[in-house]
Amino acid sequence: MKRNMGRFGLVILALSVILVQGCAELEKLNNRQAITIRDQMTDLEKMRIELDAANKVNKVYEDRAKSDEDVKERLRAELERLASSIGGGAVVRDTAEGPMVQLPETILFDSGLAKLKTKGEVALEKIAKHLMSHPSASVRVDGHTDNDPIVKSKYLWESNHHLSAGRALSVLHYLVNKGHIEKNRIHIAGYGPNRPIASNKNKAGKMQNRRVEFLILSPESS
Repeated sequence: MKRNMGRFGLVILALSVILVQGCAELEKLNNRQAITIRDQMTDLEKMRIELDAANKVNKVYEDRAKSDEDVKERLRAELERLASSIGGGAVVRDTAEGPMVQLPETILFDSGLAKLKTKGEVALEKIAKHLMSHPSASVRVDGHTDNDPIVKSKYLWESNHHLSAGRALSVLHYLVNKGHIEKNRIHIAGYGPNRPIASNKNKAGKMQNRRVEFLILSPESS
């Protein structure tokens, strides 16, 4: 009997040791799981903070894009009114750089010449008034031609590039001398036949290509 009791005690002791070890292992496991969960929660919090920051940045860009679009729409509406007041085929053309006021050659110049016509001066007076009412705006004046070689006035111009630049320069002189626009607000370019907007294979297309364009930019739209 005593022998059996001794054996039973050993079994109980062994079970107690196993139970204690099991509890210790379970506690370790629980601790590891707790650490893992804590780390995961920390990572989730970091991700949440990063996501909130990214959303704020996206909102800034979205607001800026909407603001830029609103500025372009407002500018285009103003230029539409300006082109309408000029008449004679003046239109607003959308480009990658922004909306441009486009005046056909027939408003400003006779064929092959860079001397402003009377109705050309009237048109430029309206453009000058627009610039005066927007004192922070600058303007780029682009001269364009078709691809026909110069014949009648070749004694004046070596090429269509010279003609287009001469016309842009005539516009600048008017805006500065008669329109009282500061020189540093005006930039000019002569593209000759390099930027056609229509085919040069027919008369109607060539008429469209012979033009002067005005890119008017304010600080908020540039």
